[in-house]
Amino acid sequence: MATSGKNFDALVAEEQMADPSFKAEWQRLAPAREFAATLLRYRAEHKLTQRVLAERLGVSQPRIVKLESGEHNPEVDTIINAARRLEIEFVLDVSPADRKPALVTARAQKRGAVSHDDVSVVAASSLET
Repeated sequence: MATSGKNFDALVAEEQMADPSFKAEWQRLAPAREFAATLLRYRAEHKLTQRVLAERLGVSQPRIVKLESGEHNPEVDTIINAARRLEIEFVLDVSPADRKPALVTARAQKRGAVSHDDVSVVAASSLET
């Protein structure tokens, strides 16, 4: 199978241009994808299985699967629990779309805010590389 030579970001951008409903859902789930990436990085850095991470968080292993999928925005209490138990930082900055986010680091902003019609969302964690 031949590849087009496009990277993932280019393919997502192309799909967003072609499908407004995909774009809306992609933007809505930006915090879920970032939280999932944070959990996956933590697990990889600490060489943990999903089961062990679940024990550390006091949840079930299937709950870790759901959180790591990035397909469901986590509840604030879930983020707080993870930050407390894993001793990590996770920032979610939501601001009007016409204003540059001010509460997160320049490095996180460089990764890109996701702009909805009326708000901008930046999510970042202390595990960023």
